[in-house]
Amino acid sequence: MLAAGTVQICLRVHGASSAKGVATIVLLAVNAVILGVLWLGSLKDLVFSVAYAAMQRRMRRRYEEKIKPCALPGQAPRFLLLYCTCNDFNGRALAISRKQNYPNFKTVILDDSTKAEYRRQVDAFAAANGLEVVRREDREGFKAGNLNHYLRGRTDYDYFVVLDSDEVIPPSFLRRAYDYFATDKAFGAVQARHIATAGQNVFQRLLGMSVRSNGSTAQIIKNFYGANALLGHGMAVSRACYEATHGFPHVVAEDISFAVDIKNAGYEIVYAPDIRCVEEFPVDYVALKKRQCKWVQGNLEYMRKYNKDINTSRMRWFEKLDIKLSHYALPVVPVLGLLLVACTVTLGFLNYPIVRYSLLLYALMLLFLCSPLIPDIFVYGASRNAWLLLPAFLVNIATYASLAPMMLRTVALGLLGRKATFTVTPKEGTKFGFGQIVRYSWSTVLFALVIGGLTYFACGNVLPVLFICGGCLATPVILLLSNIPLHAGRRPKKAAA
Repeated sequence: MLAAGTVQICLRVHGASSAKGVATIVLLAVNAVILGVLWLGSLKDLVFSVAYAAMQRRMRRRYEEKIKPCALPGQAPRFLLLYCTCNDFNGRALAISRKQNYPNFKTVILDDSTKAEYRRQVDAFAAANGLEVVRREDREGFKAGNLNHYLRGRTDYDYFVVLDSDEVIPPSFLRRAYDYFATDKAFGAVQARHIATAGQNVFQRLLGMSVRSNGSTAQIIKNFYGANALLGHGMAVSRACYEATHGFPHVVAEDISFAVDIKNAGYEIVYAPDIRCVEEFPVDYVALKKRQCKWVQGNLEYMRKYNKDINTSRMRWFEKLDIKLSHYALPVVPVLGLLLVACTVTLGFLNYPIVRYSLLLYALMLLFLCSPLIPDIFVYGASRNAWLLLPAFLVNIATYASLAPMMLRTVALGLLGRKATFTVTPKEGTKFGFGQIVRYSWSTVLFALVIGGLTYFACGNVLPVLFICGGCLATPVILLLSNIPLHAGRRPKKAAA
């Protein structure tokens, strides 16, 4: 209806036969398609949030009725704890994760580190705790290759668990994961829930809140009415499932790609909200930017290599739709956003009253942007952290909007043939000085000034690009958030070697 109304106005203003009128109609049609695609992804998030609000008790009962404690057989199945590290060893996290109330498991450190200091830390920890360390001559296949290098051809285990360097799994992880596997032989992988620690600074505190709320709400909905994905860590996989899939695919996004292979092999992924693991959110804006860059590369590679497999897989239609809306968004949304800006600027130069209708579009956009607040309210609304909801919401919007220039550059390089690479997210943060703030924000601020200036000259107003410009211009402030430490008593202790 909105598109039809704007077309009618355009015909009255410009005349249907004029070249300007035809160009305006075409641009409005393109705008409508872009907005429809963007809103479809946001609508899914809104529906998931509302569905959780309405169905949370029913879904919890379904878990309780189906996943019940199972007695261990005389010879408990053997688990492998596979700790993957590459220049980011965290001995404290591994030491805690190894304290399992399960009788039959083995811990192996799969070390891809290239720096001598980290290799020494790994060797010292392994010697002190009697652990096996496995290294390889090359790093082919990134994390997937590291796992496959150890697992392929092995039959001395029943299940394995993948641990990231800073992850801490609970003592009940292995025992409870076995309950899931014993419940249904079709379960090939169990993905545990994750929450983020309070972190070392305000940046981690505000951005990390969404990890807990998403894992406590949306992921539960996806377990029943969407496509369960793997996070690449805090997950247990059966040997039968691993062998049926022929191992992890050698791609950057090995977790979401492996999930498709699991479904095509006839197995299921089950989400386990009662197994709560702890991880750290990226320590600062630069670390988050590097992680997002890796994810964009990985998802672009995933789109190229797995689109056909998803279309022909055994998944139900809504699972396929969920996968595409969830994982295609990272590379697709920034490109569509840039096209939307280009159309808006062009319409402005054609004297179309775009600002007048931006108010209605923003009203709809705010509805979708506020949808993540629904699970946040469920998780934090009754806690002492409720007052953080609004600042966390605003910082999240600004932070991810400011990543648009990097994402566009990453997509462009990927389309031009640049091979995806696996970048380890930095675990150690630094205090940003004036020079570093300028270094890490100048291109993003320049991007905002360029598109803001073009929109102003074309439309007489920057309202149509307010969100993206505001987020990009806020980059220096976002960088400074990691300079503000949390209370000393709440800082995580430094990992021991």
